[in-house]
This record gives sequence, C-alpha cells and structure tokens, in this order.
Amino acid sequence: MIQNADTKPNPNISSEEIDSLLTEIVSSTELHFKWLNTLSLLEHIGSRKIHTSQSGALLSEMVLRHASEEARHAAYFKKLALKVKPDGTQNFEKDSLLCGFFAVSYFQKLDLSIERSFGTENFPKHTKSFLCYLYVTKLIEERAGLVYETYDQILDQKNAGISVKGIIKEEESHLSEMDSQLSKMDPKFESRTLEFREKEQKLFQKYFQNLRKEVFQYSLSK
Repeated sequence: MIQNADTKPNPNISSEEIDSLLTEIVSSTELHFKWLNTLSLLEHIGSRKIHTSQSGALLSEMVLRHASEEARHAAYFKKLALKVKPDGTQNFEKDSLLCGFFAVSYFQKLDLSIERSFGTENFPKHTKSFLCYLYVTKLIEERAGLVYETYDQILDQKNAGISVKGIIKEEESHLSEMDSQLSKMDPKFESRTLEFREKEQKLFQKYFQNLRKEVFQYSLSK
C-alpha cells in the first residue's frame, strides 16, 4: 500500500464510502471516462508543478524522473479513458471531467497551504521550495494509495480489462523517496506531517462531498 504505516485516513470518509462511490462511477461508461480523464489532468498538473517549482543547477535525477513519470501517468490515464469510451474527447474540456473544478482546487489549495506554512521558516529559498514539493507529493501519494488501490480492486472485480497496478507501484516508490528525503532534511518531519495531513484531509473531504454530489445528480438524470 502506498500510505505509510502511520497514515490515518480521514475519519469522516470511510473506505466503504470510497468503495461505494467508485463502484458507481465504474458502473457508468460516461462517469468512468470522466473519472479517468480527470485523473489524467491531475497527473499532468502534478508534472507541470514539478517543472515549474524545481529548476536550475540543483535539479536532481529524482525530480526529473518524478516529473517524467507523472507526465507518463497522465498519458496512461488518458489512454485508459479512451479505452473506456473510444469516442471520448482527447482534451480536458469542463464537460469531460468529473467534478473537475473541485479536483483541481483540492490540488491547488493543498499546494498553496503548504507553501504558506513555510513562509516564516528559516530555510533558504530553494530548500523551502524543495520541501514544499516533497510534502505535497507525499500527501498526494498517500491519498492516491487509498483511492487507487480501492479503484484497482473494483476494476478487477468487474473484469474491466484495465488496471492501474503499474501506477500504484510507481507511486509507492515516489512516497518512499519523499519520506527518505524529508526525514533527512526537516527536523520537524513527524509533527509537520501530522499538521499537513489534517490540512489535506479537510480539502479532500470537500472534494469528495462534491464528487459524490455530482455522481448523484448524474444518476438522477438517467
């Protein structure tokens, strides 16, 4: 599992709720396409954020590899979306996404929240930027561990003919690298992790509530 042993899922959103909602999404070709297209967009945003925030002479192999893998994940999710719905759009128009605004908002607000948390810390500018990148990646990968694994189990149960096992394995590797770097660089790693997880949980809860609402409204319209 991608999450660490001490990772605590949001108590307000149970694994059963996530399973139930994803099962409903996978059961609809249209919702499933939009879900995969939204995941593709989020992976693309992740890759773009890495390239934007991490640059210059101190750029490492790990960062370059991570950015390229996120871009590849974006392409893979897009490929899966088009396998689910071959006549689906090649782009990321609003109507082709599932709760797209709130999905992107979750990512952007988490990034901004962590960046602001380091505002008064006595770290060099580059170190602050790198720590923000590490923490945001860590939190996103932890959440991905909870969601992607449940999603992949549903795909197996429904014999959907697609899988995200390869992505899960790479995300596990990313998380391990983030934890290793953070434990070396940040003396407040443990306490800061708990603080940031609370921020992430609140943001994810808002996204999940809106996702559930959009799926429910779609079901009512059918």
